[in-house]
Amino acid sequence: KEARSIVISHETWQRRLGGVKDVIGTSFHVDGEPRTVIGVMPRGFKLLPWEDHIAFWAANDLSKIPQARWMVAMGRLKPGVAVAAAEAEATTISRQVIEARGDKPGSTKARVEPIHQAFFGRPQDVLTFLLGAVSFVLLIACANVANLLLAAGAARQKELALRAATGAGRGRLVSQLLTENVLLSLVGCAFGLVLAFWGTRLFVLIVPEDFPELLREIHVDARVLGFALLISVGSSLLFGLVPALRASRIDLVEVMKEGGRGGSGARRRGRSALLVAEVGLSMVLLVGAGLMMRALLREQRDLPGFDTRGLLTADILLGGTKYFDKTPQDMNLVTPQVEALYDRVLERVRAIPGVARAGIISRLPLEVWGHPFAIVGRPAPEPGKEPRADLNEVDAQALDTLGIRLLRGRMIEERDVGSSPWVAVVNKTFADRHFPGAEALGQTIRLSIGPGGRGTVEEPQPREIVGVVADVAYPSFFTEKPAAVYVPFRQHVWQYGREDEWIHTRKALAVRASVDPLALVRGLTEAVREVDRDQAAHDFMTMDQRVASSPSVTNSRFFASLFTTFGALAILLAMVGIYGVMSWVVSQRTSEFGIRMALGARARDVVTMLLGQSLRPILGGLALGALGGFGLSRALNSVFWRMTSADPVVFSVIGALMLAAALGAAWVPVHRVTRIDPQQALRY
Repeated sequence: KEARSIVISHETWQRRLGGVKDVIGTSFHVDGEPRTVIGVMPRGFKLLPWEDHIAFWAANDLSKIPQARWMVAMGRLKPGVAVAAAEAEATTISRQVIEARGDKPGSTKARVEPIHQAFFGRPQDVLTFLLGAVSFVLLIACANVANLLLAAGAARQKELALRAATGAGRGRLVSQLLTENVLLSLVGCAFGLVLAFWGTRLFVLIVPEDFPELLREIHVDARVLGFALLISVGSSLLFGLVPALRASRIDLVEVMKEGGRGGSGARRRGRSALLVAEVGLSMVLLVGAGLMMRALLREQRDLPGFDTRGLLTADILLGGTKYFDKTPQDMNLVTPQVEALYDRVLERVRAIPGVARAGIISRLPLEVWGHPFAIVGRPAPEPGKEPRADLNEVDAQALDTLGIRLLRGRMIEERDVGSSPWVAVVNKTFADRHFPGAEALGQTIRLSIGPGGRGTVEEPQPREIVGVVADVAYPSFFTEKPAAVYVPFRQHVWQYGREDEWIHTRKALAVRASVDPLALVRGLTEAVREVDRDQAAHDFMTMDQRVASSPSVTNSRFFASLFTTFGALAILLAMVGIYGVMSWVVSQRTSEFGIRMALGARARDVVTMLLGQSLRPILGGLALGALGGFGLSRALNSVFWRMTSADPVVFSVIGALMLAAALGAAWVPVHRVTRIDPQQALRY
């Protein structure tokens, strides 16, 4: 048979073919079919973002196969053509194709979207919250700086009064103070850029592997430098203007009476207001981080919803013409060849010492692919608005092997074959969501099938729900718990064409071991090869490893870590601000404290007074922060479905943490009062 052409990856060329220079024209067999190498791609090439381990790319002409309706077309729009216009034209063509084929109206509709959106969805909501978190940190830092500038301006009242007395106008004083602020902001900007260079490298190391490749290419460039300078200078001018105006408003007589101490009531109120803002913003950000961590802990507690101990998994991918009919047909049950192969594989696997149970399943837990369905006896939903459920094909022992508990009814059994009445087992979420207050057992559903969950064709007959099983936890902040339907793999309907050798099917092998699961890898590999030397089991992993490396798990941890980092930075900035203000208060009022202690006041009385004065803005900030945190939690709940909009544990813990941190930051400078010598203080 004539060999078909393939293009191999750089890794395949180096590792499998030894990196030989004359690789072009080399032939070898894949799935029992001859292939000829016509090209080698560069190192690290990916056609699609998830192609981390693609060995080669094979050409096939699917345009001649009417059944290949699941294919996705990629192209570039002509200059000046909007996405909406392209989508409208594609929809018109799609409807013409539907009418020509006699498919149900609305079962297929065109959707044109940017390729990054098709691959990764719409991350605007997540990016908006991340930008919001960064903005909160910036506002806290600005409030911090403004508070310190107010204090510095008060401390420089005598200096500014002397400048005013010698002819400097208010505008000149404001200009001087703002210039000093800008210079300080530029120094801070330079320090921040150094951290940014280091931080971007760290970010690339911790970002989950399945994130867009663009996130791995982030770096500090001229645009980032310009934006950082703009933010630094702009924020210093904006938040330094009020302190500068306050400091330049000088009453020479009052300054001489105060001796340059600068302790007017207006300034004290301004500092208190800024403290309230710092504490409140920190509280809001920490509440968001706390809610995400709480959701993550809840997720980790629930994962994976079944016993993973001793559970080994692997993939078996069948391809070529050996296991499939060559005549194109819309609706075919799994071929006898496929059934026979899996039966023989399972027979040999179950005979391996150390194997307690074994089964096959189309997708392992944590992998979700929704398919539309209809509930028989209910009004048909509008096209495109059909309910969806994760569809999984299993054999009679798969669910038992995975440890998914039966709640009521029965499991899939050996008697559930293509010629018997069609059945389905659903999870608890499916039963509760679609049959609230009623019994799901005995209800009838009709699935729409097709690769990629497109549901282009209805199954030829409905299925009776014969069992309800426990949910398998699905770790995602962004997606609600999926409804799931399990069907016998012998009753599964193929909607693909049987043309040449492009058809393939993938099943996962699940093995419950009574020994170390990884010790069975060699035996399982040999068992598959004994059945068919052209097929191979691959991607061996324990279920614990799959859970730990699941993109949904790593993504959830990543976002929780980001928000927690922002929260920690916020509370650190708030503590620095409180410490700075209280240090200034203590230094400015040292003489007053000396007088109080000379008249009989004890040091602890002065400490109590100062802590009481600092406690008022702290409590005010916590109150406002709690209100803001409640609003943020509702916003987060609309995007991250696992969030709870009002979690008393999170609010209580974060409130106590903020109060302790704020009082701790205030205590350090206030405690210095206990070491004041009244005689020295009177001369201060």
